[in-house]
Amino acid sequence: MAFSDTLRTLGPLTSLSYALGRAAARVPGVSWHRYVLIAVPLSGMPKMPRGHVVRELSADALKTLVIDAPLDVQADRFARGLTCLGAFDGEVLVGVNWLARDQYDEDEVDVRFLLPDDAAWDTGLWIREDRRLGRAFAALWAGTGVWLAERGLKRSLSRIADYNTGSLRPHERMGGKTLGTLAAMRLGAWQIAARASPAAVRVGAGAPAVCDLRGC
Repeated sequence: MAFSDTLRTLGPLTSLSYALGRAAARVPGVSWHRYVLIAVPLSGMPKMPRGHVVRELSADALKTLVIDAPLDVQADRFARGLTCLGAFDGEVLVGVNWLARDQYDEDEVDVRFLLPDDAAWDTGLWIREDRRLGRAFAALWAGTGVWLAERGLKRSLSRIADYNTGSLRPHERMGGKTLGTLAAMRLGAWQIAARASPAAVRVGAGAPAVCDLRGC
């Protein structure tokens, strides 16, 4: 996509962020991420489409299935206390979503998100390529809604790259509310992050920076 097309689609601020991210990716030890923090209310999540079911998957059960995350990533997510929900069309796995309670340690930047009592964090949503135009997305979110309701929770929070309109728009259609943004730049061993405390941390050394969403 030409930069003029990007500017027209995303607007000036997000286009600049997108360009910074692409430029940083070419420099070893440097990265740039800017996320939209969004909350989707339980009331906006869809009903389960016919023929689909969502089940909580154990680590052993997930090993027998094919998803986008390799086994070491799966193991890390389970070790950090995440729950994996799998959406099935009949007996065919069509997608997964991962959910966390209380806090979530981001894996792209060195930031820990502290979550409100009424919310979970969703991450790593994946849908089989041949099912992305079908009802798998609705099934995953319907199952996520059931999981939240069973635990007395009212919403699911997540971070989405600011340029990722393909993900932001479906969240907005479910009534998603933007809570703000978080930007982080990696410069060698150091990370500088806006909306996190402390703003500058040595990556991988001690505790991560914290983004406290408990008042949102």
